[in-house]
Amino acid sequence: MTVGKHANPPSKASRRKVKLVYCLVALAAFFGGVAIYAVFRDIDNMLMFRHLTKPSFLEGPRLPLGTDTVWGYLFVFNLPHGLWALSGLLVIRAIWLTDTKWRAIYGGIFIVVASSFEIGQISERIPGTFDALDLASYGVSALLESMAYNKFIRRRVL
Repeated sequence: MTVGKHANPPSKASRRKVKLVYCLVALAAFFGGVAIYAVFRDIDNMLMFRHLTKPSFLEGPRLPLGTDTVWGYLFVFNLPHGLWALSGLLVIRAIWLTDTKWRAIYGGIFIVVASSFEIGQISERIPGTFDALDLASYGVSALLESMAYNKFIRRRVL
């Protein structure tokens, strides 16, 4: 198939398949971030559990993973945020797969809101510890999502 003005538009079934794949990958990214938190992080003092009861499956012991190396730190503290951002962007792409204008608007709003929560931690208006690498992980997630779209969807590989 050719891409461009004279390309054959993808069928409804093809678009549905692509949207399903996007949603499944989004779920995998989301639960990957949750798994990293559940297995490697001390989540007892998380703001969320001040208001909600912590599920019993999160009561287990944490696996020790050294965060004294750059890669260990990035894996434990920044990768979950990047995976959650990627998950959100994938869902937004799935919803507005063929409408790039709205996808760009909502994707941009999503990244701005996520970044605002992180930046708000500087002033302590939002509980948490500001980490510029979380902002970088949002940018990397947006870049990866865009690259995957251009490689697999735009060129009609998937």
